[in-house]
This record gives sequence, structure tokens and C-alpha cells, in this order.
Amino acid sequence: MLSPRLAAIRAPILVIWLAAALLAAIDFLRDVEPAHVRLALFIATVVVEVLALVTAMAGRRALPHDDPTRGASTAICLGLALRVAAELRLGLMYLSAVPAVILKRPALADAFFYGGRYFYIAADLALLLGVVRTLGGLRRSGIGIRPRPRDLLVLLFVIPLPIAVYALQVDVDLSSGDTGIITFRLLAAGVGAVVGGYCIALAGAALQLGGTWAWIWGAAGVAGIARALAFVAAAAAESALPRAGSILLEQGLLWTFACAWLLATALHWQHVRRT
Repeated sequence: MLSPRLAAIRAPILVIWLAAALLAAIDFLRDVEPAHVRLALFIATVVVEVLALVTAMAGRRALPHDDPTRGASTAICLGLALRVAAELRLGLMYLSAVPAVILKRPALADAFFYGGRYFYIAADLALLLGVVRTLGGLRRSGIGIRPRPRDLLVLLFVIPLPIAVYALQVDVDLSSGDTGIITFRLLAAGVGAVVGGYCIALAGAALQLGGTWAWIWGAAGVAGIARALAFVAAAAAESALPRAGSILLEQGLLWTFACAWLLATALHWQHVRRT
């Protein structure tokens, strides 16, 4: 069970998540231009991701310098910071505001458009490192959390996600010249699935003890799986689903990712402040 103070954090974040998702769905059903709906939800997503980063940094500062989970918090802050940097790049592309100095230089343009997206994978790897180091730190502090075999069954759900991305993109036309998009999506979906599966497995293990850690890991697990599913939606936009609906589904899943990480970091911040 969450304490009343921690439950008071969870409720408004869930309300914000649901309200934005419903507004986006209503606008889509009212035939508002899908690109405009996606842009509005994207801006809201970036704002929430910045809040998650600020909250994660506050939680890290609240930890004693000798806390065994401090290094893990540093990795999570790094992951969220890389994520925000990647989103700012994408925002420039959505707004057609890429600086001319980049567009006029082919090498810089290629690095920006094709190389910059790998910030997302670097961010996911940093988050995965943070989660793994958190488990090690909690064990060193005497909290006996260990995933059980049944907790690891969640991996059976996340393993097919990269396979689904590949299957949906086998026949995609790459005449646009972006030959690396399939590789990027496969890598990103795979890393996101591992992060989500690992977090949810640890959330199941933490339920043995009760308390806040199960909620923290559960929220991080939802974020990771939503991130991986977003790549499935993006792949489906080019093969299996109407493009307008699938790109909004993709952004909705990324909105879920952002809100879930905000919930995880907010719960962690309040938890370490009170212990």
C-alpha cells in the first residue's frame, strides 16, 4: 500500500495522463488535422519529460552521498537528459525549424537527421543501467529483492515486440533514402522491451516486501513497454494500419512513457525524502 502522501502524487499524474489522451482522441475523432493533434501531444510529452528529469535530479540530491543507489540515480538522470535532448531535436524537425547552418552542410545534416535519433537508444541504455544498478544498490543496503522465476515470465510478452517491428517492416519501401530506419527501430524496440520487462519483473519481486518500490518499478516497466510498443505502432503506420491513426497511437504511447517516468521519479523523490 502507498502512504497517503505518495498516493496523492499518483492521482494527479494519472488524471493528467488520461485527460491528455482523451483530448487527443476527441480531436482526432472531430477530424482535426492529425499532424496538429500529434504536435500538441508531443509538446505535452516533452514538458512532462522535462518535469521527470527535474524530479529525478531532485531525488538524486536527496540521497546521502554514501547511499548505494546514488549511482543508479545518476544513470537514470543521464537517461532522461539524453531523452530530452533527443526530443528537442525531433521538435525542431516537426516545426521545420532546423538551423540553416545544419541544413547547408550535408555531413551535419546527416548527423542531425540520421545520427541524432540514436540519442534515444543511448537514453534507454542509461535507464536500463540505472535500473540494474538500483537493484544492486538495494541488495547492498540489505533489502532482499530478488526476481522469482514467475516474475520473469513477463519477458515472454516483451520478446515478440522487436520481432513484430521487423515483420511489419519487411516490405517497407526505403526509396526515401533512410535505409537505417529499420535497424534503428529494431534496436530501440529491443532495448525498450528489455527495460520494460526488467522493471516489471522487479516490480513483481518488490511486491513481496510491499511499499513504494513496487510502484516505482512498475511505473518504469509501463514506461519501457509503452516505448517499445510505440515502435510497433510506427512500423504499422507503413504497412498494417492507416497512417494517421497509427502515428497518433505512437505519440499516445510516448505520452504514456513520459507520464510513467514522471510517476516513477516523483514517487522515488518523495520516498527518499521521507526515509
